[in-house]
Amino acid sequence: MVTASFENVLREARKLPPHGQTELITILLRETRGAFIQLQRQSAKTPALEILTGMSSGELEALANAILAPSRQRRLHSLLRKNKTKTLGEKESKELDELLEESDRIALLKAKAQHTLLKSKRARERAI
Repeated sequence: MVTASFENVLREARKLPPHGQTELITILLRETRGAFIQLQRQSAKTPALEILTGMSSGELEALANAILAPSRQRRLHSLLRKNKTKTLGEKESKELDELLEESDRIALLKAKAQHTLLKSKRARERAI
């Protein structure tokens, strides 16, 4: 399969006569709209964040404000820089994957805690 850069595609599109450019735009808009509708349908099927149960508001607040430990954050940034310059060894690559997974887990827990706090706040407001 041949792939072209965006710049090459634009350069070639500009060479088309005006009616050809109009037709290309129409086709691209139609395909983009179809992709957008498909994305909307998929996101509608995606389950919402789960509510964290059995935790106090204070515990939820602490989770919502959780961060990766500063030393681990520094190490993550260091490994990301090395990865960008392609100087990462196999052991460091594995360490980077583990730190990224940990960071993702923290981000997900934070989102769940924030979601739970928001739902709880809305429920209290409705009860008033």
